[in-house]
Amino acid sequence: MRLIAILLFAGAGFVHAADRHGGHGQAARAAPAAWTELPLIESAPGRDRRQATFRLSNLDAASVRAFAPGEQASLPEGVRFKADRQEWDILLNKGRFTLTSSGVGNYHWLLAREESPERVTVASTAHYFSNPGPAPTEMLAQPKSELEIVPAPLPREHNRYRANRTYRFDVRFQGAPLAGVPVSFTSSAGTRAEFVSDAAGRAEVRFPDDVQAGEAEGHGRRASNRFVLAVAHEAAGKSYLTAFNYSYAEDAYTNRSLAWGGGFMMLGGLVALPLIVRRKEANRG
Repeated sequence: MRLIAILLFAGAGFVHAADRHGGHGQAARAAPAAWTELPLIESAPGRDRRQATFRLSNLDAASVRAFAPGEQASLPEGVRFKADRQEWDILLNKGRFTLTSSGVGNYHWLLAREESPERVTVASTAHYFSNPGPAPTEMLAQPKSELEIVPAPLPREHNRYRANRTYRFDVRFQGAPLAGVPVSFTSSAGTRAEFVSDAAGRAEVRFPDDVQAGEAEGHGRRASNRFVLAVAHEAAGKSYLTAFNYSYAEDAYTNRSLAWGGGFMMLGGLVALPLIVRRKEANRG
């Protein structure tokens, strides 16, 4: 029931914004994503080592705020600093925008926001640039919106979220841990689940085994699903919805157990072969 309430909250916000804007203009909401009504920031075609293109779904925003790890560095034009952090706004063009490397690598954080007197809706995601850069620990710890769900931590370099594994996420409101709130999980494969944050505001999320095995996606990567985690909260007469989306790959051992089993069978056969030969020779004697 809690998961349904979160989805209804997202759907209501979508209809409200569509009525206000009529679907026109560069900042107008893009068509809802096929697999969820929750707000999303997802990769779009057109990425390389120094920049990546994204699209915004189910959210009405004119811009996206980007956050880079570490302190001052060589930054793209228009970047400004706030509290010694790198952050800047990127304007949307027909629901899309391009993130350019800020001069440092590692994870960057992206956040889009829609606000009215009654509600605040936030979509967030992360993007990894492979060039060297500081750890994103401090960037993730800094509050970036009233209600947040933040990985604790993000996967390490050359790693990914994977099916059949459990990962931690922090739920915060006004920078403080938010305990006992439901966290909804939705995958692009249609799997839905619900988790609850503990006393420290931390949710342990078990990723489902619903990734359809297939050919590698490129650069040696396995097939993957998209997912979104969402949290809803009310405070001082205002409703808040925050969502974090990313992707996860199939289990690292998927399709390997059979190969290992076959390998061990072959090895066992090779080990037993001399014994079989000796036994046959003994029988002949």
